[in-house]
Formats: sequence, structure tokens, C-alpha cells
Amino acid sequence: MGNQGRRRGFASWFVEPYKQVRLGLVVLLVNFVFAVLIFGVFGYYLYDVYEAVSVYFKLSDGESVVTMKKFAVPLISCASLIVLFVLTTILVSVRFTHQIYGPLVSIHRYLDEVLAGSVPQPIQLRESDQLKDLADKLNSVAERMAVDQRAGTMVAVYRFLDELGEGKKPHPIKLRDNDRMTELVEKLNKLAAKLG
Repeated sequence: MGNQGRRRGFASWFVEPYKQVRLGLVVLLVNFVFAVLIFGVFGYYLYDVYEAVSVYFKLSDGESVVTMKKFAVPLISCASLIVLFVLTTILVSVRFTHQIYGPLVSIHRYLDEVLAGSVPQPIQLRESDQLKDLADKLNSVAERMAVDQRAGTMVAVYRFLDELGEGKKPHPIKLRDNDRMTELVEKLNKLAAKLG
């Protein structure tokens, strides 16, 4: 796979948008629940301290407003940090799922080619991608399949030539789709048809 047609920027992080967003939403939901709990507990205790200070020091309305402003700063800071945490989690989960789903798409394509009976193209991954060990093993399988397929084709070609050399009319050689020796086999089959 070359760099042609590859998207750039944030949009390029989405290989399987539905699956990535679904996984990201699960992570986000867990983070959001805990963020709300943290903010709720922290807010409750700050409000409780404010109420205790208000009652204990018998603050007037003006003093109460000034004290409330002092307590609002930590609450706003906490809320800002929670929002930053949630946004960072979204970005990290999308980026990480991209490093997993990109290779999975390539592996699915590879397996589709194997199931179609052809020798698959090697899987090429980016430096940041996950599942490199699996891709390397599948690429080794593809190399062996190519060697086995060529060997199988060569056995059929040798059998064909032996029968031709013995003066027999050989049966046409049949190949799988996408065999790399198709052109040679077609010429041999035409030769046998002319001689027969």
C-alpha cells in the first residue's frame, strides 16, 4: 500500500469510524461517570465546608457572596480539569484505536484474498501500528503460499511436458485464479491443442 490516497490530519485517524467511535464512547462513558462522581464528591464537600463556614462565622449576605467566590475557584478549576481529561481521553482513544483498526482492516483484506484462493499481497503497516507480529507471521504464510502454489503449478507443467514427450495427448493444465504462471500454461495448452 503506497501513500497515495492516504488521508492526512485528524480525519486520517478514522479507519473504522463506527467501531472506533463505539470503543471510544465506552471509554468516554467510563471516564465521564468517574469524572462526574469526582466532581460531585469534591463539589459536595466544598459546599459543605462553605455552609459550615457560613454558619460558624455567621456571615452576612455580602460576606457570604465573597466567600462563595473563593470556593467557586477550586470548583471551576476542577470542572476545567475534568473537561480537559475527557477531551484528552477521546483523542487518545481515537488515536490508539486507529493503530489497531488500521492493521485489522489490512488483515481482513489479506484473509479475504486467501479465502478467494489467491496469494495475498503482503501486509504493510505504519511504524505506529499495533499487531506487527501478527502481520509478520501472516506475511510469512503468504510467502510460503506463493512458493507452494508455484511448486504445485510446476508439478502440473512437468507432468504435462512428460506426457507430451511420451507422445501422449496431455490434458489441459488448470490453474487457480491469479496464478502467476497463467501465461505460460495458456501457451502450453495452445501447443497441446495444435499437436492433438
